[in-house]
Amino acid sequence: MKGLIKEDSKMFKYFTCFFLLAIIQLNSCKSTAQSSLQESNDTGMELILNENYSGFEQEEYLLIKNQKELNDFYGKINQTRKPGLTPPSIDFNIEMILIWCGDSSASNYADLELSEKADYLQIHKMKTTVSKEENTLIVSPFSMYKLPLSTKTLKIIK
Repeated sequence: MKGLIKEDSKMFKYFTCFFLLAIIQLNSCKSTAQSSLQESNDTGMELILNENYSGFEQEEYLLIKNQKELNDFYGKINQTRKPGLTPPSIDFNIEMILIWCGDSSASNYADLELSEKADYLQIHKMKTTVSKEENTLIVSPFSMYKLPLSTKTLKIIK
């Protein structure tokens, strides 16, 4: 009889531990989902990456719709990095990538806003406040955004 009570006690402890771990796991998943939703905007544009050196000397906007173009971009930015950055995993059947590359005088990342018009996607570069201190570092920052796949053309408003 005491053997059965000991077994029941052990089983209760195991069940309690399992139950607590399940609750902790569910709460951690919920907070991750909420944070990723907060980063995306109404049109589905989601910031993936901000970095300080792209290797581009002039401001450029790149719309990438396949893995080869993404690998080419990472090949260019990884020329001076050891180890290099790893390209993100993107399903190009349903998503595309927008990359803003700043020129060498840019000291901040771009704040981009996307709106969808009837014939095109409109990217509006918001004004950023530049610090009053003179930036002596040579950087050419870039920002990478994930967007839903679209056949519409891209129009940039500065």
